[in-house]
Amino acid sequence: MRARHAVAVVPLAAALLLAGCSGRPGTAATVDGTRITDGQVASLLSDLAIINGSDTATPRQAVQSLIIAPTVLDVAADAGMGVSRQQGIDLLDDAAAQIGAGPWEYSDELVEIAQMAVATNQLDTDASEEVQTRVADLDVTVNPRFGTWDSSGVTATTWPWILGASDSTSAG
Repeated sequence: MRARHAVAVVPLAAALLLAGCSGRPGTAATVDGTRITDGQVASLLSDLAIINGSDTATPRQAVQSLIIAPTVLDVAADAGMGVSRQQGIDLLDDAAAQIGAGPWEYSDELVEIAQMAVATNQLDTDASEEVQTRVADLDVTVNPRFGTWDSSGVTATTWPWILGASDSTSAG
């Protein structure tokens, strides 16, 4: 009886450890205490698939964009180059028209990324350097499912106990 309980506890303990890595369930990342949810990432990816005509963005890229967008927008505003929500929507409407799609109810996440695109095109060298400095100072925790964070962005998590396709052919 005791052995059966021990076997049941091992998977439960592993699940709890992995869940603990991500903080609150459903959290893709936290940035200076602000939560980015799995739902926000999924919403952004869904809209990007429409606007790009295919599923070209990865979840890791979406998380990275959601992490840095507020910083880019703050720096742009501080430099007198603020970007309105409407400017983001206008960019999206233009992009939708180019692919033959009509405007739709864009997610807040996609509008924020469009605002970031407009802001990025306006930033001068000093403002761009300020973005890099502020991004480096962010307190970011990324759910390991999406990767790991450093000031250069979100990088893929490596799981050393999982063999990749190239590893499995040489391991045998």
